[in-house]
Amino acid sequence: MTLPDSRPDLTRRLHRLAALGGLPPVGVRNDEWLYMLQEETRQSLSIEGYFATDAQLKAVLGGRRSGPEILNYYRAAQGIYDLALQHHREGDVSVTLPLIRHIHSELFRELDDRRGLLRTGGIQITGAKVRPPEHDTEAYVRAWLSLVPVLLRAHPALDALARLHVLFEAIHPFPDGNGRAGRILLNYLAVSLGWPPIIIQGVEKAARERYYAALEAGDRGFHAGFPPPTAPALTAALEVGDFTPMAGLLADGAIPQLDRLLAAAVEAHSPLRPLSELAADFGVQEATLRQWVTRGHLVAVKRGRRLQSHPELLLRQSVTG
Repeated sequence: MTLPDSRPDLTRRLHRLAALGGLPPVGVRNDEWLYMLQEETRQSLSIEGYFATDAQLKAVLGGRRSGPEILNYYRAAQGIYDLALQHHREGDVSVTLPLIRHIHSELFRELDDRRGLLRTGGIQITGAKVRPPEHDTEAYVRAWLSLVPVLLRAHPALDALARLHVLFEAIHPFPDGNGRAGRILLNYLAVSLGWPPIIIQGVEKAARERYYAALEAGDRGFHAGFPPPTAPALTAALEVGDFTPMAGLLADGAIPQLDRLLAAAVEAHSPLRPLSELAADFGVQEATLRQWVTRGHLVAVKRGRRLQSHPELLLRQSVTG
């Protein structure tokens, strides 16, 4: 059983999405999934130095421009999240070593003959204080796998995902592409739980620095060295870290996607309306509705230049001011 999350604004959105039918099928014919897959690809690759404008990304995906890193990430994410959605429909969270290898293999299709192979020697993460374990990489990954159900039971989903992502990146199990593989793996777990993909921002320098700082705050229990590759030892080292920055970053990466999906679910049967029109229905001023949006009581999305919403997107039935 998943514990309630520490972010009520996130929890209310997740509950409302479930009430409206949950995640739609993964596919490019769904505008929301198309947007999320494209935006995640662009942002995640930017974290690792592969920058592309929105137009350049669409040119690659449309076959008008070469960009194997972009194409591989997009296709890997689409396939992996579809698998995760099937697990979610069965009420199951299942992650295995072959799945992790497969994610990496898809990311490096046509790029590296060693795709999917765990590293066998030491590795350094540029600019990071953590030193990944030099040996026993597979043993560490298997210990990470054993912690997935443990941490999901012991912590709210947001905090568990923060811990699992930080630990995977600290282990750094592949010779290259650990960030990309780790973020797709993070979202595989998120979608398995009924969440949309969490889009970690990476285009702007400040966003990348926030992400690096969140990783460093979480992995400080490993700065002096890695413990043995056992679940208890890794858990003890994890608890030295501060996961508040990573949990906050993940929540901020999930909420905009939830808002898009919630708005689309309502819009499928009833049009959204400008806040100026809705204010009369609620018996309040438009400025009050804007406060509700800011405080996470009401979901609103931009249509053109105006915020629009719907009574079904009110997340709290009793709000004041």
